[in-house]
Amino acid sequence: MIRLILAVAFALLTAVLGAFLALNPGHASFEFLGMQTEMPFVVAAGLVILFAFLMLVVWWGIYMLWTSPDKVKGFMGRRRREQGYDALEKALIASAAGDGEAAVRQAARADALLDRPALSRLLAARAAESAGNLEGAQVHYEALLNDQKTRVVARRGLAQLSNERGDFAATIDHAGDAFQQAKGARWAFDALFDAQVAKARWRDALTTLTEGERRKQVAPDTARRRRSVLLTAAAVEAESTDSENARELAVSAHRAAPGFAPAAALAARLLADGRRHKRASEVLESAWAAAPHPALARAFQDLRKSDTKAKRLERLKTLAALNPDHRESHLVLIQIALEEGDAPAARALLDPMMDGTPPSSRLCALAARLARLDGKDELARRWMTRASHAGADADWSDIDPEGRLFAYTPDDWKRMVYVFGDENRLTHPRYERFERAAGAVPETALLDAPRPVRPASSRTTSFAEATPRMPDDPGVPEEDADEVDAPKGRKA
Repeated sequence: MIRLILAVAFALLTAVLGAFLALNPGHASFEFLGMQTEMPFVVAAGLVILFAFLMLVVWWGIYMLWTSPDKVKGFMGRRRREQGYDALEKALIASAAGDGEAAVRQAARADALLDRPALSRLLAARAAESAGNLEGAQVHYEALLNDQKTRVVARRGLAQLSNERGDFAATIDHAGDAFQQAKGARWAFDALFDAQVAKARWRDALTTLTEGERRKQVAPDTARRRRSVLLTAAAVEAESTDSENARELAVSAHRAAPGFAPAAALAARLLADGRRHKRASEVLESAWAAAPHPALARAFQDLRKSDTKAKRLERLKTLAALNPDHRESHLVLIQIALEEGDAPAARALLDPMMDGTPPSSRLCALAARLARLDGKDELARRWMTRASHAGADADWSDIDPEGRLFAYTPDDWKRMVYVFGDENRLTHPRYERFERAAGAVPETALLDAPRPVRPASSRTTSFAEATPRMPDDPGVPEEDADEVDAPKGRKA
């Protein structure tokens, strides 16, 4: 629209000027080198305009001839850059697609066309990675270390290569330098922390975690749970050399995450070894209130070796009352009732837990103890037979056959850092490895359970009086039961 307006205005101006010159013809005379010329003014004006146009064309031609070498050079340079960027684009696409050979070929072409050594080396390193040439990629990354602006990206590439080779010490060096240089590089925190955990450098990982939390590179809840696992692993490591330091680490681990049972169990044991039983009880009670676990009940029961059986049972009642609706609290109360010979109380708690899903081996063993307490020996044996092939409780696997709590290997602690730290989930390594766990109820418990005095005529209980067998319960065949009962009748 603006161009149209300008064109119309120019046309009107030209028409007005032409009309003016037509109404006022005039004459123009010129004298040059003794020659005198006279002509109409319009013709003279036209000649002047033509001469100016010709001079402009001449000067433009001279300018083009003078600047043509630079223009040709600039044109060739632009064309070269366009070809280089085109090769760069193809190399990046090939690298992302996993076509290593094409990426290397296009990277070499881009390096020859572009005067950008840093970009060319980075592209060559990525292309070498895509082609599986890790040694060549490392050479290119190491060359990038000489330039300060590419130092961090070179460290990242070298850290990734070291991590793929399993060289976690080199990963720590490269990621640690980048972690110090680039405060906002999240990858540096992750790579450094993961490598330190892989090398079981618990204290170094704690330092990195604290700095990463300060930089907001890890969520506060995740950092708190990770810290609890790392402190617990460090306490286990320091226990054999510095018990006081191990105690402080374990207490700090429990303080960071009260629901982390391994930290509470370790802290309670170390505090009890230092004759700080009250503080150990507080640790276990707070842990039970946050997340009950059978290992905590075992630790709370055995906290004072000199306590009588009655005192231990009373202490377990106090523990169960801290989280009365939890399944583990019900199991603790069942065990207490069985120890005290209170069959009705044990049955009132056990029967609801046996409904619905198939009972675990732990519940079957408790049912066997209850049947033994009622004097139903055959039913007790059937429950123990069923316990032998019932599913196990994963939590119970954290207690090994020797009674040790959370006897984890360093690899187990490494995994726990992420499973509990990131997912807030307690793993059971021994359960997953199908290792033998502590029995839910020792075999001798059936002999230790008190038996009420019953009339001689009612001591033998047939299977008809017992609870019907489940389909997956092999039990004892009726013929075998008759053979077992017959000698008993003859002896009577």
